[in-house]
Amino acid sequence: MKRRMVLAALGWAGAMALAPLRAIATVRELEPIELPSGFQYPNGIARAEDGTLYVGSVLSGRLLRIQANGQIEEFFPGNEEIFAVTSLRLDEARGILWGASPDVLGTRQPNGEVVRRPHRIFAIDSRSGQVLQVILMPEGGFGNDLALDPQGGLYVTDTAQPRIHYLPPGATQLQTWAEDERFRTQLRFGLSGIAYRDDGALWVSMYSEGRLFLVTSQAAGRPKVEEIELPRKIDGSDAIQLAADGSLMMIEGGIEGGNGRLLQLNGLEPGAKPEFEVLAEGMNLPVNLTVAGQEIWVTESLFRHRLVPGQENAIPDRFFIRRFWVSSI
Repeated sequence: MKRRMVLAALGWAGAMALAPLRAIATVRELEPIELPSGFQYPNGIARAEDGTLYVGSVLSGRLLRIQANGQIEEFFPGNEEIFAVTSLRLDEARGILWGASPDVLGTRQPNGEVVRRPHRIFAIDSRSGQVLQVILMPEGGFGNDLALDPQGGLYVTDTAQPRIHYLPPGATQLQTWAEDERFRTQLRFGLSGIAYRDDGALWVSMYSEGRLFLVTSQAAGRPKVEEIELPRKIDGSDAIQLAADGSLMMIEGGIEGGNGRLLQLNGLEPGAKPEFEVLAEGMNLPVNLTVAGQEIWVTESLFRHRLVPGQENAIPDRFFIRRFWVSSI
């Protein structure tokens, strides 16, 4: 794959004469990581401090571990309880790899009915690969994405219910942390990406609606939910991650238009106007990402053919992790 250079100027819209422009960002696509034959539709991804990557799949509970030197091995084979890995978060301090395992497509029955197993989240020992916990989503919920707090607590977005759940350290049942009717959707998927901010606030996105919210805990009462006015609707707003400079890295799946993108959302400071920067595009249904320093790893699912009638069996031969280097994060 050829490396591509993308130059982009970032600035505050409407205030160019009053405020300095951000530095021009250089984005370089690095050599992708080719996944082993037979590993299909990558999704959940997490990175350890030593550069080790953990990668899961949309349709399998199998987990890969990719060493910093490029060596790839099977870390977990999947089982009857863990049958998909659409999100991963590594609690390195406690040696726990958390994941979401929803039955996205379900199983079609002879009568045409699609039956789905209960969606769940799970915890695996990141050293031994032993399953520590499997927790079903409450009330038929659909656990989409995960975020960790410094104490080891876990936040979970619920795609089916207008809720953000929380699992306190050591707990075995999810609690409703925030519930808001603005999180409810009449489209296919509701809440999706989630990112934890150092002050305890959460950024959350809605997939089909293409919206973004900031959710802040209050000393008394329910968390405060604020919608962020975006420059445009995101076409399939999936995973999000905070970069070191405070900008938000976002996956735009391109579920309707077919143009999957890696976005950087700047202007999240109080009083600023949010602005998108397209860091990469032309991807086939990207779904997840992880960020470390100036490097970004993106799981490009290549799943789009499964959504097109008549192309369900046109499975790609190989799958990859896309890698990008960005100068200004």
